[in-house]
Order: sequence, then C-alpha cells, then structure tokens
Amino acid sequence: MINKHNSTNLYWKKYNLEKDKLIKKIINFNRKSNINYFENGHFNHTRDLFALSLAYLKNKKNNNILDYGSNLLTLCNLNNKIDVRKFKFTIYDPFYEPKEKIKIKDVNYQIINNENRIFKNNYDLLHFASSGQYQKNFLSKIQDLNLNKAQIILFTHTPFSLDRSYSSIQSNHNNLTQHVHSYKLLISILKKKNFNLIFKSRNDDKYIACKKKKYKTYSLNLIFKK
Repeated sequence: MINKHNSTNLYWKKYNLEKDKLIKKIINFNRKSNINYFENGHFNHTRDLFALSLAYLKNKKNNNILDYGSNLLTLCNLNNKIDVRKFKFTIYDPFYEPKEKIKIKDVNYQIINNENRIFKNNYDLLHFASSGQYQKNFLSKIQDLNLNKAQIILFTHTPFSLDRSYSSIQSNHNNLTQHVHSYKLLISILKKKNFNLIFKSRNDDKYIACKKKKYKTYSLNLIFKK
C-alpha cells in the first residue's frame, strides 16, 4: 500500500472505501458486545499477534505505536481484547484523504499520508502489516527509521523469501508489483539495530500474492524484540 504511481492510486483509494464499511460494522459490534468481532482468514491470528505485542509493552501512559502502510481495520477491533488507553497510534497511509474522523472507543489515533513525518518520530512499537512488499527499497527504509526508543518490531502476513529478494507481478492485480524481501537479510539488518527475532509463524500459502513464487517464499509473521 505504498506505491503512489497513478496506476495504483485509484486501486488503493477504492480499497480504503470498501474497508470503511467493515470498519464501521466492527465498531458497532464491539459497542454492543464484551467479546471482539471475529475476523475471517488469517486476520484472526495476525490481529491477535498485534494485540499481544501491544500488551507486552512497558506500562506507561503514552506508548507511541506506528502502523505502517495500514488502515483503521488494524485498530478498530482491539477494544474487547486489551486496554488501549495507554497507546497513541499513528497509521501511515500514503493514499489517505482527510475526512470526518471515525470514533473508536478509547482509541487515540491519527492517520497521516506524509512519510517524512515518520522518520522524525520515535515509536515504542512498529507494525508492518502486509506493506513491505510494495516498496523495492523497504529494507533500506527500515535502517533509516529512528529505532532508539523502539521495543518491538512486528511484521504480519508479509511474504518473505528464505533465500534472496525478488520481484513478481501481483497475482490478483497486474498493475501491482510484489517485492519479496529476503528473510535472512531482514534478520541481519535488525540484528545490527539490536533486535532479535523472538517469534515467527506461517500463514496459508494462498496469501502469497505473487504470480511467480520463488526461493522458498512464505507468508510470515515475525516479532523482533530489543
């Protein structure tokens, strides 16, 4: 959800509009229930990994959270899982167009479309949910982030190659390209930043949206801790 070229811009704007309906449905459900809304597919697993990573952070008033390349769906189903009042969430969505803010009980969030603001800020947790594969230089950008304050870096439902990086046309959209990054290189880069891989799990292969899958590619969830 990162490429800003015109060929993909309309696609992601339409994608966001479609997700708004589900976001409102989840919020309404959680207002009436003490149990969270059930999300289908891999989301029931990956959303819980995000919630547990948040709960693991040190108990202080304002933990700053970056949800990179995502949308409000990541946050709207947290209420009945964990106490969200100690977090300040920033969602980076390059295709976001300011509109009336959707209110979610106890969730303090902002959505920004200016990537430069991200590199100026410190975050306690950084979450990359199926976004890194849309940037060819994603691994370089991670090294440019200010990670001095960060405790946890989380990747969810993201394709990684166990061998080398490569690119492929996206299987369900010919105007999108998947840049599948090297799992080994990611670990090496973050290790130099003092982060160790403490958890990894695999999603169904159907979530690898590459027309040509190479080099032992898997959809992975990874948690790194300093």
